[in-house]
Amino acid sequence: AHVIVEEPPAPVVRGVLAQDSHVVRVSAADESAVRSLAGAYARELAGVSGDALGDFAFTANAGRAGHRFRAVVHGADGGELASRLGDVAAGVAPVSRKGGVVAPVAFMFTGQGSQYAGMGRGLYAAEPVFRAALDECARLVAPLVDVPLPDLLFGDGRGRLDRTRYAQVGIVSVQVALVRWLESAGVRPDAVVGHSLGELTAAWAAGVLGLEDLLRLTVTRGGLMESQPGEGAMAVVHADAEAVVSALASCPGVEVAAFNAPRVVTVTGPAQAVDSFCRESGLRTQPLVVSHAFHSAAMQGAVAPFVEAVAGTTLSAPMIGFVSGVTGEWHTAESVADPEYWGRAMREPVRFSQAVATLAEVGAGSVWEIGSHPQLTSLARASWSGSSDPVWISTLRRDRVDQVQVHEAVAAYVNRASGEVDWSALHQGKGQRTTTIPTYPFKRQELTAPPARRGNTAKSAVSHPLFDRHYEHQSEGQ
Repeated sequence: AHVIVEEPPAPVVRGVLAQDSHVVRVSAADESAVRSLAGAYARELAGVSGDALGDFAFTANAGRAGHRFRAVVHGADGGELASRLGDVAAGVAPVSRKGGVVAPVAFMFTGQGSQYAGMGRGLYAAEPVFRAALDECARLVAPLVDVPLPDLLFGDGRGRLDRTRYAQVGIVSVQVALVRWLESAGVRPDAVVGHSLGELTAAWAAGVLGLEDLLRLTVTRGGLMESQPGEGAMAVVHADAEAVVSALASCPGVEVAAFNAPRVVTVTGPAQAVDSFCRESGLRTQPLVVSHAFHSAAMQGAVAPFVEAVAGTTLSAPMIGFVSGVTGEWHTAESVADPEYWGRAMREPVRFSQAVATLAEVGAGSVWEIGSHPQLTSLARASWSGSSDPVWISTLRRDRVDQVQVHEAVAAYVNRASGEVDWSALHQGKGQRTTTIPTYPFKRQELTAPPARRGNTAKSAVSHPLFDRHYEHQSEGQ
């Protein structure tokens, strides 16, 4: 007899994507059951770490059916998750109830000035959908920019992101990746608005132009704006628009760059003229650190070449609500297709406050600021004119870990805006698997037999037409 000895099969190594944060959904048929299950989860998670934490979250989110009542928590480790689940169990944190129709979702796209070295790095490492979108942007801009996009965003930078030609394509690429990630999670906008540069990304999100055209126009816009005279300055003025416009009458060369909120106006112009305005206007001002006087006469030379670039682009009617930053009103199929409009958007004041008031007409339940750091949310809240305030949600922040921030956003969307997300998609490509977690807290009730009937005991206590006819036939035959 011969014995054949073979090598044992190689163990399967699970490729688990490292996570900076986890989000856990607790869902049940009523509020008390949610709080009971949250307590069970908290007790279990207190001692869970590493890959097992991701497996627990995956099982809770994608392996359990969703019910009408739910609470969502997020945390960087088991202890943080357990603490927040404990708040749910104790009644400190609210339990939300799934509604029939989710209120409209609005996206606001941040403009220049929000950039910083390393923006989006955490999501690039932890979220496959975000990474794939940013890689696609990198491939499309490679022939147009002399620095690879990942190096531009995540490298040492050497101050590149301070330059308009690099900053604008970096900002837009991160915004594209954020929209793609949110879309994969089931969060899509019903209406959009953008501030200056952000209006280009908003146009892409509204279906007005394709991704390749968006990135091409962004690179063109940034290069043209950077090439204009750079002896300019900008400042924020904390006063109402009428007072600012009145004060500008005695300061030739200084213009309004943006009407951002009822008492927040940005002015722009030659550096010496802006400095004089800040000293002599009698209004409270705050100088901005900028390379150019954007939205001023200094940008005029960039307008015609950009209009020409837009003229060679296919522009479609918006597929969702899209508010103009130039007029503050809803875009039409004609306005978005007019190349001259996009030239005006570089030169004329941004009417953001009016645009937000228009956006409020959709009755949004949540307003997301799409960008690497929130600049618009406080301005928009001051300009909101709806009958009720929406839930204001930020995607990334300079001072927060990326995934922690977006998980906080997802939790706010579900808990406070009664939104819905695709829980399975949140775990796609991360190597997580189903594990054992606390079971659903069914309410057990003792079943007892119904009391015996007097008289005709042959007839069941349960009435049904077919049974009744059969019983009557038997009775007649007796």
